[in-house]
Amino acid sequence: MDIIFDYIRVDTFWNTLLFVHFVMALSLLTAVTLQAVAVMMPAPQAAGNFIIGFSPVPAASYAAVVVALYVPQALLGAWIYLKYRLYVRIPMEELRHWWTLGAFEFKEHIVAMGFGLLPAYWYFWREPMSEEHAAVRKWLTVFLAVSVWYAFLAGHVANDFRGVGS
Repeated sequence: MDIIFDYIRVDTFWNTLLFVHFVMALSLLTAVTLQAVAVMMPAPQAAGNFIIGFSPVPAASYAAVVVALYVPQALLGAWIYLKYRLYVRIPMEELRHWWTLGAFEFKEHIVAMGFGLLPAYWYFWREPMSEEHAAVRKWLTVFLAVSVWYAFLAGHVANDFRGVGS
């Protein structure tokens, strides 16, 4: 790390890392939300040629993107968590922001559950997909979408309390 800090300041490094984490979170949020919408509201098949021409991207095409974004996003979040643990969480405890702390603690758990479900998610979204597992695919996707949304919002609130670079 000292080699990096010879070229940029420490706070600039952590702010850049947090920004990359944010951009990856938005990308993951977009992919998993679009997949969840495609799973929950499939395109009508008998609506005519005009509607079919504007049908959404098939839900299966998002699975690889979701996995490819979720894993590095969770690992980057774990790395940033080290800084949060020392410089953000302690002042939150001193100021008794228990709801914010609890929301962030729950975020850690729900992200870990999503990380643990990724192999099953990947398995059920791989080709060829059987119709008998459609409900499993649907609810795995919905759980990942809810967990990613919750993690995004809870992380944003914790960052707004006192940014990582503070």
